[in-house]
Amino acid sequence: MRKIVLAALALTFLLGIHACSKNSGTSSAKTMQNLSGSYGLTALTASFLGTSINLYDSLPPCERDNVIQLISTGVVKFIDAGIVCVPPSDSSGTWSLSSNADTMYIAGNASFIKSWDGKTLVLTNAQVVSGFPVTATTTLVKK
Repeated sequence: MRKIVLAALALTFLLGIHACSKNSGTSSAKTMQNLSGSYGLTALTASFLGTSINLYDSLPPCERDNVIQLISTGVVKFIDAGIVCVPPSDSSGTWSLSSNADTMYIAGNASFIKSWDGKTLVLTNAQVVSGFPVTATTTLVKK
């Protein structure tokens, strides 16, 4: 009986610790503060006439490891990290959110926020290329 009580207490303690460490939900709100941070590109695809094309695998290694840093003041830095491209592709610009926080403007380009869970940011961008609709999907993971 004593072992069952101890096991129940240990389980309760572990569940309590796990519950306390859970995210309060505020970091997944789409705000400048919550979205701010350094991101790495983990996926890049384009959908064209019903076909999805993996563009990430065609990127040179010096571009796959770059860092996108969103600063809460509205500055974005593109950092050529890891394997440096020749010439390096460091640059900066501005970023902002639409009033309803469903669209992100990065360096003058508008992208729809498809999902944001506090760590992974998925953006989509629809354009017409040579008369055909193309949707690019970019997946960024917060470091």
